[in-house]
Amino acid sequence: MNWHPPLVEPETVLSLHRISTTFEKPVMPENSTRANIQKAIGATDSVALSYSTTDSDGTDAPVVLLHGLFGSSRNWQSIAQELSDQRTVYSLDQRNHGNSPHTDSHSLYDMVADLHRWHNDHLSNKAIYVGHSMGGLAVMALALIYPELVEKLVVVDIAPRNYAPHHDLEFQALEMDVSGFNSRSEIDAAMAKIHPVAAVRKFLQMNLERDKEGYRWAINVLPLKNAAYLSGFQESFPELTFEGPTLVVKGQNSDYIQESDRPLFSRYFPSSRLVELKGADHWLHYSAQKAFIETLRAFLENG
Repeated sequence: MNWHPPLVEPETVLSLHRISTTFEKPVMPENSTRANIQKAIGATDSVALSYSTTDSDGTDAPVVLLHGLFGSSRNWQSIAQELSDQRTVYSLDQRNHGNSPHTDSHSLYDMVADLHRWHNDHLSNKAIYVGHSMGGLAVMALALIYPELVEKLVVVDIAPRNYAPHHDLEFQALEMDVSGFNSRSEIDAAMAKIHPVAAVRKFLQMNLERDKEGYRWAINVLPLKNAAYLSGFQESFPELTFEGPTLVVKGQNSDYIQESDRPLFSRYFPSSRLVELKGADHWLHYSAQKAFIETLRAFLENG
């Protein structure tokens, strides 16, 4: 059963405008060319990602949904259902999440290598990639490195830049040994001593599984805690651009996208537009679901 955090109810789309900013293009190192980066991705150990499919009789380009940190494809089931009237929708589990394989590595190149492998294994044409937070970083990188795979791009509340680690309490909660608990309520009571926000605890608890030996975490905590995907975006792709239609969706109450990020979007995604959803936070596919779906539909249909 999907759980939706009890967040602020949105009112409407707050603003819509094309990002237009002048910037000085940096000097490009020779090893930053797309061909060399593709070679590095090709040398990266990829995994076969688990995914679910929401089938459709429509023939429009498929949509691929990619969740954020601590999430899974289950977080996007309602969105997938809403979008499947005209196109097939794929919801992926990233490595170390959901039902996808666990690995010791979780870098931005790892995530791109996984997406590249998944696309080549399951699709024969371009797709529309939608990524939230960590998933947004991954789909931005995919579009920059393999633009031939991406028809349109949707980036949900994340910018193409470095972020400082900021999930200490979440990781502390996920490092709990839950094998000895008898119920989810007992686990939640213990987690409350670490993380005070009930909505976040409920979200993290979507990663709980139970078998005959007791509860366990399905998410692979240690590699995610040590992951370096939050840093190095600008250094990894300084000269690349994705010229295709790009929608950036920001939550009004979220600080993940700042005014100072506009030049970065303009540099990497010169055809990008930004939409800010009123009353929405970082998890705007929950907190502003109706407005988010309407905004996404308009972009899918009209570009």
